[in-house]
Amino acid sequence: MGLGVAFGWLAFVSVLASSTLYAVNRLAPGLSEGYMRFHCYAGFTSVAFSVLHALYNLESLAGDWSGMTNLGLVLVIAGSGMLLRHAPDAGSYRFHSATVHPALVLALLVSILFHAL
Repeated sequence: MGLGVAFGWLAFVSVLASSTLYAVNRLAPGLSEGYMRFHCYAGFTSVAFSVLHALYNLESLAGDWSGMTNLGLVLVIAGSGMLLRHAPDAGSYRFHSATVHPALVLALLVSILFHAL
């Protein structure tokens, strides 16, 4: 297994770890700030590993739209998450970001499945 593939798997595991927040919030809505911090750190590591995966597979990603889509989705998800976390007075932008954020994660998981196949 090459380093690029290893970074891809680490990115996938980070995405899975970060996406557990949605399920945990449905089961136990009043969780601590510590779990939100874990969610944010896992999301940040998924961005870092996704970028490293893309850099190590740059020549093969040129014709691979699923890989570029995954990288774009990870960046958009991280951006919407940062808006949710650091801009509490963003008004309608925050509302739309909160609406789209889980749906984008689901799209990312489906896109990762197609990328891995």
